[in-house]
Amino acid sequence: MSSILIKVTGFIGDTLFSTSVARQLKKEDRNLLIDYKIPVYQPYEILQLDNSINRIFLPNEDVDESMYDKVYTLPSCTQVEPPTIQYQKSCGVKDVDPKYEVKVPLEAVDVVSDMMKPYRNNGKKIVAWQGNWEEKSFRFTQDEYRIGKNHLPDLGYGGRRRNIKYIIDELTPYYNMIMVGFPPGIRQSEVGLLTTGIYTHTAAILSQCDFMIGGESGLINLAAGVGTKTIITGDYVHQLYGWNGVIRKLKEPKLGPEFYFGKENHVSLNPYFTDDEVIIEIRNIIGN
Repeated sequence: MSSILIKVTGFIGDTLFSTSVARQLKKEDRNLLIDYKIPVYQPYEILQLDNSINRIFLPNEDVDESMYDKVYTLPSCTQVEPPTIQYQKSCGVKDVDPKYEVKVPLEAVDVVSDMMKPYRNNGKKIVAWQGNWEEKSFRFTQDEYRIGKNHLPDLGYGGRRRNIKYIIDELTPYYNMIMVGFPPGIRQSEVGLLTTGIYTHTAAILSQCDFMIGGESGLINLAAGVGTKTIITGDYVHQLYGWNGVIRKLKEPKLGPEFYFGKENHVSLNPYFTDDEVIIEIRNIIGN
C-alpha cells in the first residue's frame, strides 16, 4: 500500500480546496493512504469527516516525512486557474475536477437546525453575510480602476470601501440576515485552536442558509462547500488580480465559487457596481 503526505500551504480556504486532491487521488487508487499536514486549526473537525484522508497533522505537530512514499507541498495559488485544479495537478491527479466538498458533523447540524426554526417559520429566506465583509471590499468606478490611482493607503483605487452597514440595513426588511464569522479587525487565521469548534458551528449554520453574501474569502468558500448559494461583490478580486490588479494582472482571475461549482448557484457581481446597485442585484438574485 502506497502512502503520501500532502502539506497544505496558505489559509483556511486553501485547506478546503486541498481536500479535492485526496478525493481525486482515491478515485484513481482506492488503496492509497493519504495523510495531511494543515497550516491552520479551524477546519480540523471538518477534515476528520473526509473518508479520503487517513490522518491529519495540526500546525504544532511534527511529521516524519521519511515514512511516506511521496510528499507533496501544495503551491501558492496563481489565480490563473481554480486552486482546486492547480493543487490536483501539482499532486499528479490525472482526472481533475474543480469541485470540493465540505462535510459537517450531524450533531452540529442538529443543534443549528433547532436554532434556525424561528427564521424558517417566518417565511423569509435566510441570508448569511460575512462579518468582515467591509475589509473584503473596495469601492471604485471603472475610470478609477483604469487610471489605477491609489488615493488612500490600503483602500484601493477608489480610495474607499463599501458601506456594508447600509447594504445590510437595506436588505434586512426582506430577509433573515445572519452575520457569520468574526467582525472587522479579527483574523480567523490568527485566533488559533480555540476557533476549531466555532468554525464547525459556522459551517453548520451556513448549511442551513439559503444564501451567503460577502467578498471572496474562506467563509464564502466554506458556504459553497456545504452547498449554500453564494453572491460575492467582485471588487475585491478585481482590485487584487483583475486586468489592472495591484498583485497580478489577469484577464479573468479564477477565484470564487463560480469557478468551482459553476454559475448556476454562485454569482460574482460587477466590480464597478455602486452600493445601491449591489442591493438591487442581490434582491433580484435572491427574490422574495
